[in-house]
Amino acid sequence: MTQKNVIMDFSRVYEQENFYRHTHFDWIDCTDIAGTSCYCTAQAAAEIRRRIQAYPVQGIHFLDSGDYHYVSEFWMEKVQEPFNLLLFDYHSDMQPPKFPELLSCGCWVKNAMEQNPQLQQVCIVGPDESAFAGLAQQYRGRLLCVSLQALQEQETWKQLAKLQSSLPVYISIDKDVLNTYFARTDWSQGGLSLPVLERLLSLFESHCRVIGIDICGESKADVRFLLDNREEEINNASNLELLRFLLKSA
Repeated sequence: MTQKNVIMDFSRVYEQENFYRHTHFDWIDCTDIAGTSCYCTAQAAAEIRRRIQAYPVQGIHFLDSGDYHYVSEFWMEKVQEPFNLLLFDYHSDMQPPKFPELLSCGCWVKNAMEQNPQLQQVCIVGPDESAFAGLAQQYRGRLLCVSLQALQEQETWKQLAKLQSSLPVYISIDKDVLNTYFARTDWSQGGLSLPVLERLLSLFESHCRVIGIDICGESKADVRFLLDNREEEINNASNLELLRFLLKSA
């Protein structure tokens, strides 16, 4: 199936960036959909699914800020074969939902593990070790957790290099996994550098078939940009570098 790259615009933040100008992207305007920030209502979820219905999972999808990371779940619903999820994130996104009737950016991975029959295993890379402490035992058999601290150990890299899977992988990147030199987000951030993230991506891509990729972690366009545009410059530069890297490795 033909790959299609898309930008999903919820907060107009991408209007402040230009990393996509020399690559064809379809622009999906979601700014008029109510009930989407952090928590997603059933009505909003149905409308988002409708707007991405014509697009294949194959491609690179930019999802706006981390407030909308739950949209990854809607893209993964398009996968029609057993697959694994590779998530780069400073948070596990497996928290129990505060409002069970709403999908959120903090519980979407847990929800996908429960609701998506094609999703087999999840590998989460980049949080502090403490982020994994409270995960329910029922999920641990399907989880590979690689903490920021573990990535400081050479043995971790050796083990990752040995990983083999016959299943394709969907890759989701929240830029809050990066340190503040490479990204400025609305959430607490981790300590990865962009070169280390790319090294990890290369490691997994060398022995997995990638079926789709999404990227979030923008800092939403608000009054801060009227005072200082440094945040958008940093995020734009990292988005451009990630885009070039992913297109080159595709």
